[in-house]
Amino acid sequence: MDALLDLVLIDLYECDHDRLLDADRIRKDMVKAAELMGAEVINASFHTFEPWGVSGTVTIAESHLAVHTWPEYNFAAITFETCGRGMDHKKAWDHLIRFFRARRPKIIHQKRGFMDLGSDEIVYKQEVG
Repeated sequence: MDALLDLVLIDLYECDHDRLLDADRIRKDMVKAAELMGAEVINASFHTFEPWGVSGTVTIAESHLAVHTWPEYNFAAITFETCGRGMDHKKAWDHLIRFFRARRPKIIHQKRGFMDLGSDEIVYKQEVG
């Protein structure tokens, strides 16, 4: 059985409060995380809520990364959902743990979309041309 997707759930506890408020810096470092894992970045969209908190997504050719921050609890929830082989999720989550200065990270990594394709290879990206 082959899996179509990797799902990585990252809970970052005891983060640096100021880092949880800055949508521009969060956007920059979420894009950097996508690049570090080997993804092809397509777009990024981030929003700051009043009085605080940031939500954002990085769309990648291999699916997406998402983040939601709760500065009032010094907490960030991050999700990676990726298809394709060769994604280095650990490089990406290590980068974000450092960026948010999280003292208590919790990471769950699981596979999704199991398919019995026999000898066929799963196609993750369509060829353009």
